[in-house]
Amino acid sequence: MGDDPKTSARPSRRAALALGAGVAGLAALDGPTPARAVAAGSPQNVDVIVVGAGFAGLTAARRLHRAGHSVQVLEADDRVGGRTKPGRIAGETVDLGGQWVGPTQTRLLALAQEYRVATYQQYATGKNIIDVAGHRAAYEGETPALEPAALGEFADMVARIETLAAQIQAPRSWEWRDAGGYDAQTIETWILANAQTAGARMGMRLLVRTLLSAEAAQVSMLCLLAYAAAAGGFSPLIATRRGAQDAIFEGGVWQLADKMAAELGGAVTLNAPVLSIAQDDGSAIAATPNAALRGRYVIVTAPPSLASRIQYAPPLPALRDGLTQRMPMGCVIKVHVAYGAPFWRRQGLTGLVLSDRTEFGPWFDHSPRHGRSGDLVGFFNGATAQRWADRSVEDRRAQVLHDISMYFGDAALSPADYIEEVWTRSGIHRGGYVATAGPGVLTAFGPALLAPVGRIHWAGTETAEAWTGYIDGAIRSGERVAETVATLLVNEPR
Repeated sequence: MGDDPKTSARPSRRAALALGAGVAGLAALDGPTPARAVAAGSPQNVDVIVVGAGFAGLTAARRLHRAGHSVQVLEADDRVGGRTKPGRIAGETVDLGGQWVGPTQTRLLALAQEYRVATYQQYATGKNIIDVAGHRAAYEGETPALEPAALGEFADMVARIETLAAQIQAPRSWEWRDAGGYDAQTIETWILANAQTAGARMGMRLLVRTLLSAEAAQVSMLCLLAYAAAAGGFSPLIATRRGAQDAIFEGGVWQLADKMAAELGGAVTLNAPVLSIAQDDGSAIAATPNAALRGRYVIVTAPPSLASRIQYAPPLPALRDGLTQRMPMGCVIKVHVAYGAPFWRRQGLTGLVLSDRTEFGPWFDHSPRHGRSGDLVGFFNGATAQRWADRSVEDRRAQVLHDISMYFGDAALSPADYIEEVWTRSGIHRGGYVATAGPGVLTAFGPALLAPVGRIHWAGTETAEAWTGYIDGAIRSGERVAETVATLLVNEPR
């Protein structure tokens, strides 16, 4: 449902003049000089402007570049990688953003193989701990050891989600024949209707919070079903072995984005937030504080709520604008805690804990493969991230150590190092891992998620046909949009 570029995509003379004046004014502002700065009055010309240097944007740019098209990536941050980011703790490099990979995330695995970045399996030897609705248990394997009645209801809910998700074609969940009914209710409403035990209800709420960094009462049930459909089911989302948490990258996944950017060289400009995009019949101009760039097409990879911060001339269609107002980012704080050794392994534990008695959690073993130190990685998610985002790092650290010690003992209170990333307070990213939709959003506004607007095309993990919300999905979205735009470039006369 994109606008016709020959009609509604044409800016008025007043809008064009306003853009020119705006770009000239922006060029006068103080700030970092882009690697390939251009004069505000005479924009540099490229075939494609890519907004965002995360995995979606870098994938799209790399594909177009390899096909012989000129590209320029404009990134607001001072680094590439989007919702992936490196950090250092106890002498080790870790991921402060996305980190895991599963066996069916074939695009991410192929990229790692291309750049010769190895993976190693998530540690899962021993027993996990679950403490939900007053029932605490240590167990082996992937099935959470809820009390028997709750476990039966939980298994039934998972089976129902699997059955429903199998009927959906991601990301076009709004086209499903039963979309309206499931989009009219929250996940919480569905949980209450399908489980009676406190354990089953709380177990599902905790998993939803972990997967979406949002509360079950905030998200449409259709959104969860679409998320599961994109992963090939609900079980792959929550599983360690053969699931989304199957393996970790040696040295961190963030380095793959760094390697893609290095391949593109000067075609990536950092510290270049796109403030406005104006388009006419034959091109579009993207303006940053220090430069303006003209392209035949623009690919915007920011999630909907962040893409809405760009000024568009002419304004976005009502459907797209409405979507961007209704898909917020999740709330998440990621934490790494380092110890001299993975002492929980000596207790026969995997390091995985899921509890409704803690603010922090779940957490996992993230010890380096060489085994010289121990590392736990975990999250404040959803409501807990909202509660803790504006507290001090000292307060969060104290809470994290308190929560871990409840299950691993006093040894947890004396870490060697601590590092965190408060994604919810990031001035550029404003949260993670993914944008979610509340009731009624996908059926009313969903088609605008993919539909181009004139010369502007949308990518990002939210638009992926598989593994929505994951790095693999971001890569797939970049491949899709690059193929579409490359075809347009070839078929369109200059």
